[in-house]
This record gives sequence, structure tokens and C-alpha cells, in this order.
Amino acid sequence: MTYIKDYKNDQNLENDIKKLLGNGVDQEDIYVLAHDDDHTEDLAHKTRTHSIELSQNEGFDKKGDELRAKLEEVGVTEEAADQYEAMLDQGKILLIVREDRNFDELLD
Repeated sequence: MTYIKDYKNDQNLENDIKKLLGNGVDQEDIYVLAHDDDHTEDLAHKTRTHSIELSQNEGFDKKGDELRAKLEEVGVTEEAADQYEAMLDQGKILLIVREDRNFDELLD
């Protein structure tokens, strides 16, 4: 199962990533995603996590198509990917953890 939480600012995201790492979550399982590729790469570098790279090199006509494809790549349903893509359009940042645990209590 994939865990996803949205953030309005980088600092809160960075704080939660530190909590995850401090509680034994493998760094290899943590991803960040923002609407802008440069912002995503900057966050991944700062937090020493990953951005989502598509396994297929397809050309996309629209940024939204690419974002939804990236979300589906980590196991998000097509319907949920549409919802998360809308959040990204609003400027939110997504924390994605590919581990089968409930992180809500840990991050709240």
C-alpha cells in the first residue's frame, strides 16, 4: 500500500520526513512530488529522498498527464491520481511512502 500526505510548505514536509526516518522507515521508500520538476528535485535533494521517475519514456502533451502517470507508477489508482494532481495544481507538495504501514499517528 502507498501512503500519501499533502503539504502546503517545504518545512512541514521536511520535518515529517525526519520523523519517518527516525522511526525506521527506509529512505528508499520515501518520495516527494511537487507540480514543478525543479521544486521536486530540490526537495528530493534536500531531504535525501527520491522523486518519481517514470519507467517508460513517454512524451506527455500536458503536465497533468505526466503527474498522474507518476502517481500511478507508485501504485495510486487512476481516480486517486486525478485528486492528487488537483492538489499539486493548487501548489501542494506530496509525501509518498511505499511501505505498508499507517503513518497518520506518527505524523500527526
